[in-house]
Amino acid sequence: MLPAKRTAVTGLTSIACASAMALSLAGCISQRSVEQTGCGPVEPQLRVPTLAPPRSEVNVLALSAGGPWGGFGVGVLNGWSQIEAPAERVRPTFDLAVGVSTGATFVTHAFLGREFDTAMREELFALSTKEVFRRRNLFAAILGNSVTDTTPLRRRMRKTITPEVLDRVADAWIHEGRRLAVIAVDMDCGDPELLDLTAVALQRDRPDRVERYIDYIMASSASPVAFPPVFVDGRMLVDGALRQHIPLPRQIATLLQGREAPGQQVRLHILINSPLMTLPACVTDNVLLIALRTSDVWTGERAVDGLALAVIDAEARGWSVRFVIPGAEACMPAPPAEDYFRPDFMQCQSEHGRRLGSAPADPWRACLAGLPTPDEVDGASRHPCRP
Repeated sequence: MLPAKRTAVTGLTSIACASAMALSLAGCISQRSVEQTGCGPVEPQLRVPTLAPPRSEVNVLALSAGGPWGGFGVGVLNGWSQIEAPAERVRPTFDLAVGVSTGATFVTHAFLGREFDTAMREELFALSTKEVFRRRNLFAAILGNSVTDTTPLRRRMRKTITPEVLDRVADAWIHEGRRLAVIAVDMDCGDPELLDLTAVALQRDRPDRVERYIDYIMASSASPVAFPPVFVDGRMLVDGALRQHIPLPRQIATLLQGREAPGQQVRLHILINSPLMTLPACVTDNVLLIALRTSDVWTGERAVDGLALAVIDAEARGWSVRFVIPGAEACMPAPPAEDYFRPDFMQCQSEHGRRLGSAPADPWRACLAGLPTPDEVDGASRHPCRP
């Protein structure tokens, strides 16, 4: 028995030494420059006044997290645009739009209106896993800050987030008082931060205006470990879904400050890009794939909690609130982590959303009762890893 014990101890010692060496090297390689950075609002903040008076009715769009399920949200918006009557079913012009994670990636075009539906849909249909991220080798992952590189996604965003698009966002505030933001988490402070896209768009003379705008979107969707954080003025920003699945009314309310009007009615539309549960999947024993699955499980847990908090908070403020969610079984099976952004799955989700959004029967809910529960899928008789 003694030789076996010695071998085990030697093996553990080697692992510990290797781990310590890797951590030491990582510390040398990953130094950060942080000067006079505290916890609080991320610059720039909105300081340019609008010419538009406050509205008596404010329509707010909140887009949730959801990974590859984001195709559902794009489809709902496309279908919603097809509704012409009755008036209460017609897609409004959104006075405020806030996105988290996946929702942040298409919140700009959703905010700008139905004329951007085609571009939004075409962008989704051209997307694939390899155009979102590429894997890093083991050494780069250990010494870096994530197991993937999301340069492909940033490259795609540069094609759709253009100076002309930012001008439209800026003009929406100047002439109509309409505003846009995303949510990320400051990893050092641990707080969810509202990143003001409108404030960035208004800085027309800023040389890095487009890159800063894209930084905010990339930060909001940077799932920790799987995707690299985004550094903004020395602050480490990651996926907003780490703290919340859905933009909350208390955050949205800060965007309304100074825009209140007597008897003002706020209508909150929550578009949920996930099925409010974690679906069974056979997880490959790999650090990247475990990281992505962890995000899925966390998203499923936070989705229901976030929705309940959002509805309760909205009702307490006297806002009207409604939400729409995808059917869990609509496009099964869910994509494997190896091909997380699988085109056929996202396109199926988009078509599912379009059918719901344009259906004669109103798909929007106002009550938390009757939501799907994990029991509906967890009781499967066969383990997902079994053929």
